[in-house]
Amino acid sequence: MGLFDKIKDTANQAKDTAAKFADEKGISEKVASAASSLKKAYDDTAASMKAHKEESAELKKPLEGAIARYEFTYQGGLEDIPKPKSGAWGMNIMPDMFAFRVTITTKDWLYDLDIPYDDISDIRIEKRTISNAEMWLGAGNDANQQQENVVVIEYTDKEQKKQTLRVEMLTGTTIYNQAAKCKELMALLRRENILERLQKGNTPSSSGDDVLAQIEKLSKLRDAGVLSEKEFTAKKADLLAKL
Repeated sequence: MGLFDKIKDTANQAKDTAAKFADEKGISEKVASAASSLKKAYDDTAASMKAHKEESAELKKPLEGAIARYEFTYQGGLEDIPKPKSGAWGMNIMPDMFAFRVTITTKDWLYDLDIPYDDISDIRIEKRTISNAEMWLGAGNDANQQQENVVVIEYTDKEQKKQTLRVEMLTGTTIYNQAAKCKELMALLRRENILERLQKGNTPSSSGDDVLAQIEKLSKLRDAGVLSEKEFTAKKADLLAKL
């Protein structure tokens, strides 16, 4: 091999070595870039999850001054949301109103709603037939498939329209605990004199039919365990005295 050929061969080897180094460096840079991107994606996801968790916790807090807070699922009654939807809707029991507030699961389709006690004409618990799956999960039986876990609120809205809001109790681990929470809610309203306030605001003064209807409502409260037999008898006597 001549000197020129040796120089050419050495130059080619140097070129190959430089190309190999460049390829290895490029791969290394790509790996480093991918690792950096992966770390950024992880950090962004972690930050997003943290913000989501903080927002969820904040929306679940009772309002300042609330006597208690229960969570419900929406069943119907709002004109712009005609069908039931899943998700938690927090009801704050305030001194002067029910203050419904959205949670992280309902903020995209539901909204906050205040219902002053003075605008409410009736509040009651209704039964719902639970599914076999709910019965089995709650360790129930065929005898108790009818559970009172739907709260119905009849009220007059800001436009003076009569509305009937239906919500199903969500607070409670099982369907049976949720029914118990409904009774707890009614007992709380009685203890805080909120039920009495509603009854006074809607006590009929002249119509015998209205008095009978009011007694029927009291009877339902007694049957639900909200009123004792003694309280029912006393309130019934007050109503009959108005005839």
